[in-house]
Amino acid sequence: MKRFFSIAIVLALSALALGACGDPKPDDGGGQVDLKDLLFSNSEIKRNVTIQSTAMKQQMKYNVYLPPKFDENKAYPILYLLHGAGDDQGAWLDKGDAQKIADNYIKNQGGTPMIIVMPDAQMTFYVWNGFETYFHEELMPAVETKYKFSGKRAVAGLSMGGYGTLYHALKYPSKFTYAYAMSPATDVGSFKAFIDAQSDKKVFPHFTIEVGTEDTTVNNADAQTVADYMKAQGMTVEWIARSGIHYWNFWQECLPKTLKKVGESFK
Repeated sequence: MKRFFSIAIVLALSALALGACGDPKPDDGGGQVDLKDLLFSNSEIKRNVTIQSTAMKQQMKYNVYLPPKFDENKAYPILYLLHGAGDDQGAWLDKGDAQKIADNYIKNQGGTPMIIVMPDAQMTFYVWNGFETYFHEELMPAVETKYKFSGKRAVAGLSMGGYGTLYHALKYPSKFTYAYAMSPATDVGSFKAFIDAQSDKKVFPHFTIEVGTEDTTVNNADAQTVADYMKAQGMTVEWIARSGIHYWNFWQECLPKTLKKVGESFK
């Protein structure tokens, strides 16, 4: 537990320091109107939706991305997209350009329309202080009842959210079709135990773990140890190590790949 708190402090301080530097924004094409924008209704963001959590003993917030041409009578798959330490439910939208990237994936690349749910996890690592129970027994049922749900869900996240991605997809493998962990904090012992607890390794979803080779905030060696162990157990895991640091420009480049992998798993 002391090790978890040390990781949490390092991640929080790193997030705050990097956030002060400003967030890079991709070029918007000079404001030109894409003809596809005229053919598709715009995506919609529901910000700061609240839910009273018994498990967390407080009111919790989450944001929702509804895809272009959203039809409330149609069933959609759901991606739970998790933020990092020091951020909240708005991080992927405000710093990660998630709406623009998702719109491009769906409108310009013919990707799978999906609902994206971005919960606030505070500093729980998506596990502590009742969050694990909240996630599975309160948030998921609330969202999947509010919107018509296809029955397929995936999880992805960065840093602390990468930890949450691996934790939940390994501990509750049958619930997810794909898990994409970006720059994840890692607990080798616990993650191996979750894998060992499943006699049938085919129950696990496919995974991608993507890290920046210049990232000194998290331990890439631990993440690779987990990936290697997963491969040794016959699980499907893609390991990507490329140039990058623990920052939003790296994760913005991860997200299109995430959406593509997740979208394929929803078919």
